[in-house]
Amino acid sequence: MRRAVTTGALVLLNVLLIVPLALAGYLGFSFWHAERENDRRRQAAADALLRQARDAADRAADALTASRDTGADASLAVIREHTGSPLITHDADRDVFTAVAARSGRYDPERTPLGDPGEVERCFVHTYARRPGAAWTSAVAERDADVCRAGDRIDARVRSAGLGMADLDAERLTRAGVQGVLDPHGLPGDEDRPEARDVERKGRTVVALVLFRERYWTPQEGTVRVAQCYRLTRVTDPGGGAAGPVTAVPVSVC
Repeated sequence: MRRAVTTGALVLLNVLLIVPLALAGYLGFSFWHAERENDRRRQAAADALLRQARDAADRAADALTASRDTGADASLAVIREHTGSPLITHDADRDVFTAVAARSGRYDPERTPLGDPGEVERCFVHTYARRPGAAWTSAVAERDADVCRAGDRIDARVRSAGLGMADLDAERLTRAGVQGVLDPHGLPGDEDRPEARDVERKGRTVVALVLFRERYWTPQEGTVRVAQCYRLTRVTDPGGGAAGPVTAVPVSVC
């Protein structure tokens, strides 16, 4: 009788040990499987973003080739239209444009304890070069996210400048007035502050050329400073008061 009780206790003890281990194994396998599946879905979403970037680059190259206006600013506008990039540099010696643009997408993740948000973001650098003749070629490469974040910060500064310029009274639409909107605190030694390079008025139209600066850091390059010139245009109302909105387009030279 005592042996039967002891055997029964051992069986119960084994059951109590095996069930948690089996449950832990099942949960571990489920988590591993979900993570592996989410990695696959995440990569598929990233691949889709790369295809979108390449498609946009091809469209921009075709539009550049078809354009009759071969000026730098016209080419820059075409690239901006197709990529949405807020930061486009032009190497005049080689006639090469480089644009940075972030792309983001979503995917449907399997639930895991880590709470996968189902979002993916990638930073792409577009390069456009003119072939011998009139045709343009494009290339797309993925870069560190900080490269695009610098462009995003410039984009935010441009939008903020446009809103501030739209609120200015007509008589304050001068270089000093615009600079006050761009840099209200006037902090000395701030190398990244925007700079109003020129303000011109023709009738009711006021055009400001503004240089926006930013910086980013990567392990490979260290600290890199970038800059983009924008043309901000506002048409004042007939009474001379504030009017808007302000249009902002990137240009090659301030």
